[in-house]
Amino acid sequence: MDKGKTAVIYLASGNSSRFGKENKLLKYIGTKPMYRYGLDHLIEICRKHPNWEIVVVTQHEEIQRQLQEENQQAVIKTAFCPESKYGISWSIKAGINACEDADHYAFFVADQPDMKKETIEGFLSFMEDGNYELGCVKTEDALGNPVWFSKRYKQELRSLTKDQGGKKILKNHIENARFFKVLEESELCDIDYPKEMQAMLAKRGKSS
Repeated sequence: MDKGKTAVIYLASGNSSRFGKENKLLKYIGTKPMYRYGLDHLIEICRKHPNWEIVVVTQHEEIQRQLQEENQQAVIKTAFCPESKYGISWSIKAGINACEDADHYAFFVADQPDMKKETIEGFLSFMEDGNYELGCVKTEDALGNPVWFSKRYKQELRSLTKDQGGKKILKNHIENARFFKVLEESELCDIDYPKEMQAMLAKRGKSS
């Protein structure tokens, strides 16, 4: 059975406005920048699934430069999107435009460094194997990222404006959605503020 093509769209394009003057995605956690944690998991996973294609969307020249220097273009596409500074809707549309022929679009964010590789692959496989049109990960109480859309929702994704994200569409069609349960809430935590990063680093230090 042909499962179709899945565009795994990695959004490394935020303004980090709540983090202060620094770009949080480039802040080091251990031996590498924060944005690399989820991306490195995806690169390893997608090598095993030839119909899963990674698209990194960024407005940051440093991230684009790092990927080019590492010759990651052989593994992923990079969609440079300066308009991302106006809101996440621009990043979503840039990711779709970079992979027009996809049958599914899975959107990941680059500020969840604690998400496990097993969770990422489990979610993608769950959605693909079930041939589901819409879904996301969730904890007991909350919906989270990543989020999955079939091409049926492409035009609605393209109709988003400013800082509207895909969750708006998911909630509008919640009756069609399927959910992949994540037991550890920390996996879905976004790092938005310096104090959140400090708390995460302290936790990692205790567990090392």
